[in-house]
Amino acid sequence: MYGQLHTNLVLYKVDHKHGGALPSYLQIAVVELDQFQVRIFRGEVVQKDPKVIASSTDAEVYFHSTLESAMDDAKSEFKQNVDGGEWLPYDPVTHTP
Repeated sequence: MYGQLHTNLVLYKVDHKHGGALPSYLQIAVVELDQFQVRIFRGEVVQKDPKVIASSTDAEVYFHSTLESAMDDAKSEFKQNVDGGEWLPYDPVTHTP
């Protein structure tokens, strides 16, 4: 369905530089527009609104012809970032930065 958000994978890290402990978030979303898009962007808050995610101008965008390939790409990006050690999976239920 056009404009549908299929997944929104979120990672976080805490920046202890600059004398604070501010979290940063990395979001990897699959959005259906003209094609399926994997949109990767960073921010200081977790974006939940599908319209905001779909229109993020500072996102890296990767195009896919099928939902399956977009979902595989998003999961791979998520895993690579976790395996890199800089980012941690974000769970909104247990995480309170």
